[in-house]
Amino acid sequence: MILIAIFIYAVMNLLPKWILKRKYGNLEDNFNWTIPLTKLSGLVFSFLIAFLLTFGITKSTKDVFVKNSDAVYGLQFDRIMKELGFQDSMRIKSINGEEIDRVSNILKEMLLKDGDVEVSVELNGVQQEIILRRPDKLRLLKNPGSNPIVPIMTNGKNKIKVTTVDYGFSDVLNRFGTLWDQAMFFINPKPAARTGLNRFAVISKINNFRGYLMVLSLNLTIVGILNFLPLPGFSIGNFIVSVIETLRKKRYNGKRKRIIGWIAIFLVIAAFVTSMI
Repeated sequence: MILIAIFIYAVMNLLPKWILKRKYGNLEDNFNWTIPLTKLSGLVFSFLIAFLLTFGITKSTKDVFVKNSDAVYGLQFDRIMKELGFQDSMRIKSINGEEIDRVSNILKEMLLKDGDVEVSVELNGVQQEIILRRPDKLRLLKNPGSNPIVPIMTNGKNKIKVTTVDYGFSDVLNRFGTLWDQAMFFINPKPAARTGLNRFAVISKINNFRGYLMVLSLNLTIVGILNFLPLPGFSIGNFIVSVIETLRKKRYNGKRKRIIGWIAIFLVIAAFVTSMI
């Protein structure tokens, strides 16, 4: 998907030249201020397409979830959760004294809370507290693809209520914000600011067309963020160089610009790959 994202960025970067054709050369020769702006076309369209994909995917689906209050038959836990003290049919009443709206938010709330987490649970009318410490959270994070907490949907006769709502524009913004955070995580996975458990990114297993589009949106966001680098070969760097050329009414050597640009791109890719090791 990253190659498709780079291809889209490259095409969008060349789009002004294709549209303006000969006029582009005239504008360039006359050091028109339109030229520096065209250097940002790949950057702008990468984010625009990523946002439109996120918008389309979000608005074309519905939010289906089980409210924690509706999980009347309790929850089912995986092996790790059971080793931490949870039992099937338990209901989670609160986390650090705060009630949880959705069953799907329980794990996230456990992981996002700083320090030790106090989980209030109830089983057969008996309430107790389960304390999750940092090592416990790390165990849960080691298997991000699993779903360790699921509601028990039926008691054999009756089913629990499942809530379905349409996604709003705020949900689109939240999902795009999550993509942005995930893109930053992939670009710089080992910064000191992310050593805590309050920052993590999980890419779900892809099993449908929407999933592939979401990954494409993520990769376009990564490409867009990388092009904020003020280096030749990247959008902001090319923009700065073009602004300088326009101000001084003189171009730099085109061949040298291309060589420096490719060197900058190679060094950034090398740094990116090294950070992932």
